[in-house]
Amino acid sequence: MLTGCVVADLDSSNFRHPPYAHTIQKPGQLGHTDVAQRTRDLYSCGLDKNIAPDDFSRNQLRPGETSEGHTKRISKLESCMQSKGYILQDFDKCGPLKAPTGKCN
Repeated sequence: MLTGCVVADLDSSNFRHPPYAHTIQKPGQLGHTDVAQRTRDLYSCGLDKNIAPDDFSRNQLRPGETSEGHTKRISKLESCMQSKGYILQDFDKCGPLKAPTGKCN
């Protein structure tokens, strides 16, 4: 006979979040932000054109990049996106991929 406790919801995929680019939204259009325009804006704000927005990770350093250089690059990109009228949401506003809130796209 086995005894012990049962922990519900151990499926780690329940806690995967959407790509970082999806957290960048236009106010009043949460979950319905124009993805093509956001992509153009990300590239114009400095996202490497060899990186698809859905593959962009805020925390990934480029080869040879220092932590300081990374911080400056991300800060510049985010400030630029904010100047274009976007808001930067936390991942918790989006919810996990298995149970999205509908506020990110």
